[in-house]
Amino acid sequence: MLKFPVFVKKLNHVVAIICGCMVVLISVLTVFEAIARGVFNSPTSWSLNVCTWLLIWFAFLGSAYSFQEHGHVGVDMFKDYVDKHTKTRFPRRVMSVAGYSISIVFIGVLLYGGISLCKKAVSMHQMTTTSIQIPMVVLTSAMVVGCLLMLLTLVCIVLDLIGKGSDYL
Repeated sequence: MLKFPVFVKKLNHVVAIICGCMVVLISVLTVFEAIARGVFNSPTSWSLNVCTWLLIWFAFLGSAYSFQEHGHVGVDMFKDYVDKHTKTRFPRRVMSVAGYSISIVFIGVLLYGGISLCKKAVSMHQMTTTSIQIPMVVLTSAMVVGCLLMLLTLVCIVLDLIGKGSDYL
């Protein structure tokens, strides 16, 4: 039986910790901004931008860990129907492989778009149009890195299911 690779689980776990740190930083910056604006009547010009950028990275990086830990929405109605009407787990395994495979295709298309955006950002030397300007490639690369992590995780899940694993049924 082919098992989900431990190194992928560890990688996703490290990335999840980084995402947790991003959420803490977003929270601290938000509280700081609220105090600066409400108490001192002196809002910052940069905290919203930084929080937005961190949120972009958080969303893309955290998705692979979410797949690994069954955090994405599944359609339990179909799983329950199949479980009621069949005596084996095979139909549920086929549905799971099909669903994760569709996700692989979708993430692959998203990765292709992300790579295109990165190339464009680099070739045109694009910068953000916010009060603090950073290269757009810093933001668009979040999509590429996140999609690569999601693809790696999804391929491992599908291989685990094909190898008769039951963790992702």
